[in-house]
Amino acid sequence: MFIPRHPVVQNQFCQFAETDTATGVGGVLAYAGAVCYLENDASNQEAIVNIYNESDTYTAPESTPFGFLMQKVKTGYHQVHPAGFYMPGDLGSSDVIAQPKYSAAGAVEGTKTAPVGVAHLGIWDTIHYNTDIPATTAITPGQFLYPDKTTALLGKVNNAITNLPDGVSAIVARVVKGASAAQSAANIANTTLYPIRIKLSI
Repeated sequence: MFIPRHPVVQNQFCQFAETDTATGVGGVLAYAGAVCYLENDASNQEAIVNIYNESDTYTAPESTPFGFLMQKVKTGYHQVHPAGFYMPGDLGSSDVIAQPKYSAAGAVEGTKTAPVGVAHLGIWDTIHYNTDIPATTAITPGQFLYPDKTTALLGKVNNAITNLPDGVSAIVARVVKGASAAQSAANIANTTLYPIRIKLSI
């Protein structure tokens, strides 16, 4: 049997990995546009994705980028509201709300896996990018983009190959429409957002 699957529709059924984030106040676990990889978890054969960070060293298959998150993933609000509570602003939004994971004693010890969409190929606009560290530079059409390892950036793409996560050496996208150095700086500082247009390579 060999059944075709739609790359966007099918990957709405990926799962964002469990976390040890015990505070539930709607905090961001991952942003839309973050580069993700498939976790190599033998205990669960589902497509569980996670984002790159600075503290881990990646080996195959985790070192191979899988796609880009299509949704922002947040914690629930269980620290300030009953578990399962949704804010009015969450209704109708595309945000994923990861619900609490409990210990045997009933204490919150993290978040459960949560359904999330993953994008592959095609052309996308994104504001989830960084530029050559430590300097902020222009992003120009034709440049290759790579996963960024900086923890605070949560899986952003970067035009600097020198800031890859350990063990990762993959091109994940190419710039179609870029941004000047001033626009990049304003976007990274979150003062004025300037999207770039990218063609995904994965």
